[in-house]
Amino acid sequence: MFDARRLLDQVIGALPAEVKNGGIAEMARRGADALPGGTGSGLVPGALAGGVLGLIAGNKRARKFATKSAGTALKLGGLAAIAAVGYTAWQRHRGGAAQGLMLPPPDSGFAPERAPQGAEDLARGVLVAMIQGAKADGHVDAEEQARIFGHIEALALDSEAKAFVMDELAAPADVSRVTAYARSPETATELYAAAFMAMDPDTPAERAFLTRLQTGLSLDPDLAAHVEAAVQAELRD
Repeated sequence: MFDARRLLDQVIGALPAEVKNGGIAEMARRGADALPGGTGSGLVPGALAGGVLGLIAGNKRARKFATKSAGTALKLGGLAAIAAVGYTAWQRHRGGAAQGLMLPPPDSGFAPERAPQGAEDLARGVLVAMIQGAKADGHVDAEEQARIFGHIEALALDSEAKAFVMDELAAPADVSRVTAYARSPETATELYAAAFMAMDPDTPAERAFLTRLQTGLSLDPDLAAHVEAAVQAELRD
């Protein structure tokens, strides 16, 4: 079984080893100092462009990540980024006045370590959601898929990770591949955030995908809107 969390870190930035080993709970305990720009944080900014999803998407969103200033979530990387976006959207949906991105506390259902299926399975679901989202505009035809496969073969991924990415790329567009990983309202929110993060939904096909995904995840429309706003805030000019 390949390391899904490690692959996700390659997709969405990276965390330093001392934080990654402690998980998001450690970042929550450290508070502001654990956030990028905090005293002694040492977090390494990451971006999708040039990484695995940059190859998968090959579209507007990938270019935007390459040219815009990434916000806090993308500097956190991996599951921490998805958890922070989901938790912030959830708090705003419930009437909170969060001004910036919020890390979930250790006992929150948004903390990866608290995911019902475990953090590793959640990471796999997040990857599936991002790949499905990246394909939603229908641009990945047979020729494009062959080009992407060639690039993936050249990446420093183990054979199981490569096989996973290629299998998901070859799979049909189907929101049920994403919703199968939704084991709680919190993970459903995170999966929607992951899919939206891989998109720049300005086509009917992409919007239709998001509508189907929102329905399949039983996500409140207001919560979905807060998720989208939180992701868009991470792609500021």
